[in-house]
Amino acid sequence: MARDRVTAARAAFAFAVLALPILGLAGCSDSKQADLTCPKVTPAPGADTIVMFGPGGHDAKDVLIGGRIYDLQGKCLHDKVGLTVNADIVFYGERASRELPDVTFPYFVALIDPTDKVLQEEAFKVQVNFVPGESYRRTPVEHISVHLPLKNTAVGGAYTVVVGFQLTPDQLAFNRSQQQHTQQ
Repeated sequence: MARDRVTAARAAFAFAVLALPILGLAGCSDSKQADLTCPKVTPAPGADTIVMFGPGGHDAKDVLIGGRIYDLQGKCLHDKVGLTVNADIVFYGERASRELPDVTFPYFVALIDPTDKVLQEEAFKVQVNFVPGESYRRTPVEHISVHLPLKNTAVGGAYTVVVGFQLTPDQLAFNRSQQQHTQQ
């Protein structure tokens, strides 16, 4: 009987020795992480779709290839100074004819401050590689990081990361006309 109590005591001690560090970690929280608010990551209004026109074209009947931002996710984390926003972007492309070639869409990522001033903007390109005989395709995830050098990361939520296509004047006019049609 005494031997069983010693064995039980040793087992309890071993549990306590192993569990205390784990239980101690469970109670910890990174106070820096608690003070972090993330900027909103959103498609640029009016620049979340793109069309490629045939030669001389500028309206719906002339569209050869279209694209849109299919999925957009953002996460942020503390950095040495400020925070970093990691955005994952998936694009969608569709072609009017299966004989049309692959396409490259130009796009941008911009950091906007609380007064709507553009603080940073960077241009990128995404390749849409169609499988032969296929008329539409989603791209692999594009991973983009934006650094926001804030002293107080609790105000990060007042900023916005905007993703949109680099549009020509004709493409922008087309997007605006399409928005007007959907609002009517």
